[in-house]
Amino acid sequence: MRRTRLFTAALLVAALGAIGCSKRGEPEAKGGSSPALPAKPVVTTGESRPASERSVSTVTATIAGPVSFADGETAYHSRRYDEAAAIFESYIERRPGNAWGHYMLGLSAWKGGDLAKSESAFEKALSIDTRHVKSLVNLSRVLIAQQRHDDAIDRLTRAAEIEPASADVYRLLGRAYHVRRQTQEAQDAYLRALALDDRDAWSFNNLGLLFLETQRADQALPLLAKAVALRQGVPEFQNNLGMALEHTGRFKAAAGAYGAALTADPDYTKAKQNLVRVEAVKVGLEDPFDIGLAANSALDNLATPANQTAATR
Repeated sequence: MRRTRLFTAALLVAALGAIGCSKRGEPEAKGGSSPALPAKPVVTTGESRPASERSVSTVTATIAGPVSFADGETAYHSRRYDEAAAIFESYIERRPGNAWGHYMLGLSAWKGGDLAKSESAFEKALSIDTRHVKSLVNLSRVLIAQQRHDDAIDRLTRAAEIEPASADVYRLLGRAYHVRRQTQEAQDAYLRALALDDRDAWSFNNLGLLFLETQRADQALPLLAKAVALRQGVPEFQNNLGMALEHTGRFKAAAGAYGAALTADPDYTKAKQNLVRVEAVKVGLEDPFDIGLAANSALDNLATPANQTAATR
C-alpha cells in the first residue's frame, strides 16, 4: 500500500498543470493542470471569454437616429455588445453628464473586447461621479485583464471604502492579490468576501484554488466541494475539485469530478487530460467521497479576518 501511494504521489507531481480555470463569467481564478498560478488573465477577472459571451454583432458604425438607454440595455442583454457600445456612444453624445451612460458603454466595450474604450468610458463615469462603485469594480476587471494589478487594487480599495459590504469588491481584490502572488492578502480578501456572502461560489473556488497552489489540498477540498455544491454546472469548479481529490488520494472520486466537468463542457481539454491521467492510476478500493459533507465543513477552521478589511491591510 505504501509503495502504491508513493507511485501515485510521484505521478501527481509529474502531472502538475491541470487545475480548472474559468472561461465563462465571473470572475475568477483560473487553473490548468497544476497548482501553478493561473494563466494570463483576459478580459474578465482571470478568465478568457467564451465565444458565447463575445459579441455576435458586426455593428461598427455609429447608430443612426435617436436611441434610448433601454435600447442599449436590450442589445447588451442580448449579447450584441458591439451594437450596445454603438448605442451608448450615441446616447452619451446627447447626455454627456450621465455617468450610467458612460458606465454602460464601458461594460459593453469590455464584453466586446475593446479594453481601451472600456477603460476610457469607466474613467469618464468616475470623473462625473467619483463614488460610482460599479465603474470602480468593472474598471478593476479591465485593469486586471491588462495585468495592471496595482492600479486594480487602488480602484478596489476605493470601492471598499465606499461600499464595505460588497462581496464582489473583496473577491476581485483577492483576485488581484492572488495573481500578484500575495498569498496572505489574497486569502484575507477571499475570506472577507465569504464573510459577507457565504454563498459566493466564486470566492469558494478561488480560495480553494489558492490553497491548491500552495500545497494545501486538504484545506482546498471542502472549499471546492462547496463551490460545486452551490453551482454544479461550472466545469472549472468540477475540474478544480477533481484536482483536490486527486491530490488527496481519492482517484476514483477525482475521475468522477473530471467526468462531470466534461459533461458540462465536452471540449474542456484540461479536464480530458486530467481524466486520462487519473484513470491510469490503478489503486484498490477507496471510501466514497461525500461532497455534501465536505461542502458543509468548507469554512471550518478558517479564520475570517477580524473587522479589519483586506483593503486597508
